[in-house]
Amino acid sequence: MKKRVCLHFIVLLLAVASVWPMKAEAAGVHYVALGDSLAAGQTPNKEIGAGYADLIALSLQQSGNLASFSKKWAFPGYTTEQVLEQLDKKEVQQDVRQANVITISAGANDLLPLIQNDSVRGILSYEPIPAAFALNRVRKNYSQLLSEIKQLNPQAEIYAMGYYFPYPHVKEQHKPSVEEQLGILNQIIQQEAERAGANFVPVSPRFGNDAKSLVPNAKDVHPNTAGYLQMANSFFDVYAPGSPEIPEQVLNALPAPIPFSELTASQEEEEKEEEVKAEPEEVAIADQPIKGCKRGEEFLVRR
Repeated sequence: MKKRVCLHFIVLLLAVASVWPMKAEAAGVHYVALGDSLAAGQTPNKEIGAGYADLIALSLQQSGNLASFSKKWAFPGYTTEQVLEQLDKKEVQQDVRQANVITISAGANDLLPLIQNDSVRGILSYEPIPAAFALNRVRKNYSQLLSEIKQLNPQAEIYAMGYYFPYPHVKEQHKPSVEEQLGILNQIIQQEAERAGANFVPVSPRFGNDAKSLVPNAKDVHPNTAGYLQMANSFFDVYAPGSPEIPEQVLNALPAPIPFSELTASQEEEEKEEEVKAEPEEVAIADQPIKGCKRGEEFLVRR
């Protein structure tokens, strides 16, 4: 599904751009968003839509400053380790080298799976020791992640996105302990960002712990478009202090999000088409006699 999601990201951005005209010819900022479902733009209803990265890109585009934008390396569910592993891919390295603005959302998927959310009773629970190990892992991976990005592109401006409190619907007495853990997560991200010479983007002040209007689904931790707008404006608070905020009216022009089920169906159809296209070539190659092949040459023929 991930491969097809990437294609839809591009379509989604173009669709939004078509209803938000540019003020000038785009030039300057090559923006790459790395990370998890927040970077990808996952909605509270298992869809992929316009997230904070799209809104940042569109704001830059509207001001005539955007040269390129990609969030094709952001995937729902990715942990810090998986985001780090992305940097082993040549395609990712190439995009990172070409970028001059990079945002990262990573860390929540290391911690949140350890938190049990009983949305019916409004109860949160977690085991402190596994949570502490997860947070230590975030610190180690985040440090390495920033170090490798810096090695690939020392000149890029890196913005490490913080996290908001994603359980506004639970009972008040169950919020403080989990808030504390998320606060530690944000503190770790901020410390590692500052240590690496990157920028930390605090998001939680715009959400608080009762943002039901921004995180509307009690069973899901993802924000709606209004929540993503708050994240995008949090970015600009750091990137361009004092600049006008992205207006709420922009949300009315966003295209409809794409359900996971539709993305999965599209991916399956694409894979079938690729298999059909590959069959004649595979048969032709298989029918060719291979004489005197040295070890490994057959693999070169078949690629």
